[in-house]
Amino acid sequence: MIQLSTKPFPLPRPMRQLEIAQTELHLWRISFEEGLSGVDQLHKQLSEAEQVRASKFFRENQAQQYVVFHAALRDILARYLDVEPAEIAYEAGEFGKPNIIRGQAGELRFNLTHSGELAVVAVSIGMEVGVDIERIRKVRSFASMLQRCLSDAERKDLCAYPEADRFHQFLRFWTHKEAYLKTIGVGLRAPLDRITLDLQAPESRRVVNHFDIFPQSPVVRLMELAPCEGFVGAVGSTHGDSPEIKTFGWVSGR
Repeated sequence: MIQLSTKPFPLPRPMRQLEIAQTELHLWRISFEEGLSGVDQLHKQLSEAEQVRASKFFRENQAQQYVVFHAALRDILARYLDVEPAEIAYEAGEFGKPNIIRGQAGELRFNLTHSGELAVVAVSIGMEVGVDIERIRKVRSFASMLQRCLSDAERKDLCAYPEADRFHQFLRFWTHKEAYLKTIGVGLRAPLDRITLDLQAPESRRVVNHFDIFPQSPVVRLMELAPCEGFVGAVGSTHGDSPEIKTFGWVSGR
């Protein structure tokens, strides 16, 4: 299990470009509290479209979280690309997964996830990545969620756990499935109950069956995350061998 760093990443002075090898997977932990005091300045780093989206949140806290997490993402990516955060431009993949526009990013790949006041960014070079975290909590309409999101084999596995542990175990399945689908770039458009995972299997063989929903999908290595106490998570990548994991804590300000 990957433990995420809670320590801030020490920024070099003067600022220099961050490097990442093709054999590495970088994971950045972003705390909402870390960016809250500078939220007005972070807002200026967002694109016009992102600023418009932030303005549409009904609750101020949700708008501020959006600003902090998406500005932090820009700040992190800018360190690898050696550009200003506001200069980064995104384009959507076939099923909506955001990528940095061609010509600006080279082979840099990334994915962002957030839950509550915590976010995580996965970064790789030349390998697709997907990451998901969830705060451990009771799941509404739990019985119907089990039917919609888990296969028959997974529901059988879940029932082997004490009832008090089933919300936690369900969220483990959920985060692994979402990390898998984000890695292959299709998101939650897929029927989750037709994908079967074995969370006890080796990282490269946890996707037991996807019933040929994605016949051209690459082999995805699924790794469990421990973002912090009270959260579960997973990260997927198309690294053939187990990547070297490096974890960082994001600090506001460049």
